[in-house]
Amino acid sequence: MSATSIAEPVQAQQQSLRYFGWLSFQLARRDIEVRYRGTSLGWLWAFLAPLLMLGVYTLAFKYIFKVRWPGAGDSPIDFALHLFAGLLIFQAMAECWGRSSRLIIEQPHLVKKVVFPLALLPWAPVVNALFHAGISMLLLLTVAAFWGVQPQWQWLLLPLLLLPMALLFWGVCLLLASLGVFMRDLPQVVTLIIGLLQFLSPVFYPVSALPPLVQTIIGWNPLTVWIEQVRSWVFGGHQPSLLMWGQSLLVSLLMALLGYALYRRVRAGFADVI
Repeated sequence: MSATSIAEPVQAQQQSLRYFGWLSFQLARRDIEVRYRGTSLGWLWAFLAPLLMLGVYTLAFKYIFKVRWPGAGDSPIDFALHLFAGLLIFQAMAECWGRSSRLIIEQPHLVKKVVFPLALLPWAPVVNALFHAGISMLLLLTVAAFWGVQPQWQWLLLPLLLLPMALLFWGVCLLLASLGVFMRDLPQVVTLIIGLLQFLSPVFYPVSALPPLVQTIIGWNPLTVWIEQVRSWVFGGHQPSLLMWGQSLLVSLLMALLGYALYRRVRAGFADVI
C-alpha cells in the first residue's frame, strides 16, 4: 500500500473534523444571536439577566428567610457572591438540558430531507449555556475583586471547568434528544428533574453544612464538584485539585460516550417516528 493511499483517508477525516467543528460553531453562533435578536437591550441582557436573578435570590434568602452562609461575612454581598457561584453552574445546566429533549423533534427537515449529522445539534445549547456561564464567571470575579476578595492565580484556571462541563452537557443533551423523539412526555420529566436538582445541588448551601451521609449522596451529583471548585478557588484560595478535575473529566467523557452510543443505536428510527 502506497503512502498516498494511506494519507488520503487521513486527510478526508481531518477535513470532516474541520467541517464538523465549523458547523458546530455556526449552530452555536446562530443560537446565541437568535436569543437577543429584536430585543431593545440586545447583548446587555447577557449581563443584566444574571444580576437580576442574583438580586432576587439574595433578597429572598438573605432578608426574607434570614439565611446565613457559613464561613462568609454578614454582608449581603458576601452571601450573594457565594450564592452566585452556585447559580451560574446550575443555570448553565438547566438552560442546556431544559431544551435538549426537543432538539431533534423540532428539526424534522434535518431528519427527513437532508443528510445532517444530528449529533452536532446539542452543541448549540451547550455552547450557548457555557458562553453565558463564562460571562457570569467574569461578573463574579469582577464584583468579588471590587468587594475586597484578594485575586488569586487560581482564578485563571476557572475556564478549565468548562471542558468537563461541555462534555457532560453534550452527552446528556444528545441522550435526552434521542429519547425525546420516542418519549413525548420527556420534556415534563426533565423539567421536574431540573427543579429537584436545584435543591439537590449545593447552590443555596455549602456541602460542609450537611451531615456526612448526605454529603456522600450529594457528592454523586457532578454539579457538586464544579460548584465547590468555583467557590474554593474564588473565595477559599485553595490549590486546584488535578485529581478531582481529572475525575470529573472522566465521568463527563463516559457520559458523552454513553449519549453518543444511544444516539447511534436509535437514530435509524428517527425518520419513522417524526
